[in-house]
Amino acid sequence: MSELQKKIQQILDEHIKRNVVGASLAISLPGSEMTYVTSGLSEKFKKEPMRRDHLFRIASCTKTFIATGVHLLVQDGKVDLDEPISKWFPNIPKAGEMPVRILLNHRSGLPDFETSMPMISDKVWSGKEIVDFAFAHGVRKEPWHGMEYSNTGYVLAGMLIEHETGRPYAEHLRRRIFEPLGMSDTWVGTYEKFPLEREARGYMHADDDAKPQWDVTGAGDPVDGVWDSTEWFPLSGANAAGDMVSTPHDVVIFLNALFDGRILNSKVLAEMKDKLDSAHFPGSNVVANGHGLLVMRYGDIDVKGHLGQIPGHTSLMGRDEKTGITAMLIQNSGAGDFESFYLKGVNEPFGKIFHAARDSLR
Repeated sequence: MSELQKKIQQILDEHIKRNVVGASLAISLPGSEMTYVTSGLSEKFKKEPMRRDHLFRIASCTKTFIATGVHLLVQDGKVDLDEPISKWFPNIPKAGEMPVRILLNHRSGLPDFETSMPMISDKVWSGKEIVDFAFAHGVRKEPWHGMEYSNTGYVLAGMLIEHETGRPYAEHLRRRIFEPLGMSDTWVGTYEKFPLEREARGYMHADDDAKPQWDVTGAGDPVDGVWDSTEWFPLSGANAAGDMVSTPHDVVIFLNALFDGRILNSKVLAEMKDKLDSAHFPGSNVVANGHGLLVMRYGDIDVKGHLGQIPGHTSLMGRDEKTGITAMLIQNSGAGDFESFYLKGVNEPFGKIFHAARDSLR
C-alpha cells in the first residue's frame, strides 16, 4: 500500500467513525494507476464490508453525463446551445425565451419537483409526467433570474436527447460514452436493469436536528438510528436528473476521458466546463457552475465535477484541473436535510483526499 493510499484509508476510516455506514473511493493521479479505498460496511446489520465493486446510485452526478450527451449533439451539429427550447417543448411557458443552455446551467426558472415528490413509492415515472408534476407542485420563476438548482431542466435535457436521436437517452449515453470507454459497471436506471445484489444498501439517518426536505411519508420507525432506504425511491422518479447507477471506478474513467478531451472536442468541452457563473447549493462547497459541472472549493483547490444525493447514497466527483487529480467518493449514508452531516459531511474527507493527493505529487 502506497503512502497516499494509507493516508486516504486513514481519512475514510475517521469519516466512518462519525457514524457513516460505509464509503468507497476511486482516485487517479497523472501517470499512475487508479487507486481504490473503501471503509465501513455495505450492509449495516449483516456487517458486510464495503468492496470497490459495490454499485451506488450516483444521483445528480448523472447530470454531468446528460450534459455531455447534449454537448455530443452540439458537436454533431444537431443542437445549438442558443436555440430556444420551444423547438422541442412549445408548450413550456416562456420556452421561446429559454435557450438549450439554460436547461444545463440552472438558470431556467423552471419549477422543481424534488422536495414534493414522494421518496417512498413504486410508481414508474415518465419524463413528461415528472415535468407535469413539477409544474403542478413547484414554483416557476423568470428565466435568467439567477442560479436555482433545476432537476426539471435536466429531465427536459434528457427528453431533448430523445427527440433528436429517436431513442431513449440511455441508448445515446451507452453508445457514445459507456461502451467506448469500457464502463461495464454503469447503468441508466430509468431504462436499464442492473444487478441489485451488487448494490450497497442505502441508509437514511434519523437526525433529530434535521428538518427533512424530502417527503418520507411511510418510512416507519428507524432501526438503530437509520432507515434502510434502498428500495424507497424509483430511479425513474429522478429520470435524467439523477437515475444512474455506477461505481467510483467507472465514474473516474468517464471524468478522465471528459477532461482529457476524449469525448468532446476542445471547443465544445470549453462551452461545458469553462463558461462559469457564481453558484451555491445548500450543504455543499459549490462556488460556481458551468453546464453539468459544479465548481467545489476546498481551501486552495477547486474541483470541477458534481455532487449527488438520493435516499441512502451521497456522492462527490470531480477533477482538480491544475494537477489532473480525479476522484469519486460515495457513501451509503444520507439524510433528508441538505444541511445534515450525513449529506454535507462528505465534503470534509473529499477535500482532505484532494489535498493529500496533491501533496503526494510534490
